Amino acid sequence: MKINTIIVFVFISLVISNCTYDKLPEPAPPEFCETVQVTYNDQVKEIIDKSCALAGCHLAGTKAPGDFSSYQLMKPYLKDNEFKFYVIDLKDDPDVGMPPDWDTNPGPKNLTDEQFEIIECWVSNNYAE
Repeated sequence: MKINTIIVFVFISLVISNCTYDKLPEPAPPEFCETVQVTYNDQVKEIIDKSCALAGCHLAGTKAPGDFSSYQLMKPYLKDNEFKFYVIDLKDDPDVGMPPDWDTNPGPKNLTDEQFEIIECWVSNNYAE
C-alpha cells in the first residue's frame, strides 16, 4: 500500500511540475504588417470609435472600464497588454472577448477580418500613436 501511495504522489508531482509553466509562443504578426505601418491616428482610431468608444461602452461615465475616446485616455489599458488580452487573445470568447457578443452591446459583435488584422499589427507595433 505504501509503494502505491508513493508512486501516485511521484506521478502527480511530475505532472504538475511539468505543466505548470508551459507557455505558447507569441504568434507572428500577419504578413499584412510587413507592408503597412499601422498607427492609432491613421487606422485604429476609426475602429475603436465604431467598436469600443460608443455609448454604453468605453466612454467616460459608462460602466465599462476605460475611456477609449482618445489615444491618451486609452494608454493605461495598453500597458501590460491588457488591450491585447481582451481583443486578440480572447477574441472568440463571447462573454469577455472584446467586442462582446452580448445582446446589450450597442456596437458590432465582432471585428471584421480586416479590422482584426489592423489591430494585430498595431499591437505588434507596440501601439504606435
